[in-house]
Amino acid sequence: MLSITKIFTFEAAHRISDYDGSCSQIHGHSYVLHVTVGGIDLKKDMLLDFKVLKKIVQDEVIQLFDHALLLKETEKNRIVFEKLEQKIFWMDEEPTAERMLLWIKDRIIPGLPSHVELESLTLYETATCYATWKS
Repeated sequence: MLSITKIFTFEAAHRISDYDGSCSQIHGHSYVLHVTVGGIDLKKDMLLDFKVLKKIVQDEVIQLFDHALLLKETEKNRIVFEKLEQKIFWMDEEPTAERMLLWIKDRIIPGLPSHVELESLTLYETATCYATWKS
């Protein structure tokens, strides 16, 4: 099997509202997302054009998360934050790196050509802290 990886970056803030610690406060990260796809069939000598992968991830993930405040959609969070004149992305779960990866996976897979499958995602919150999803 062959695989290719494209790396994306985005800036976002979040808070983990159901957490007893400093991460319950709004704070930001310079996220780095590694997207790896794989397959065995080459089309025009490529598994997938990097531009195609870039468009899928940009449209389905990056444009929504970049420079946004990521929050779990709760009644309390809505009351406190929805009046802010800021870009807010509401999630069903807490915006931890793990939950973000599961959400990203569900957004990317439907856009991939049938001969390509999502192999793994790695999301860095910092240079030394990351989460990985593998198929």
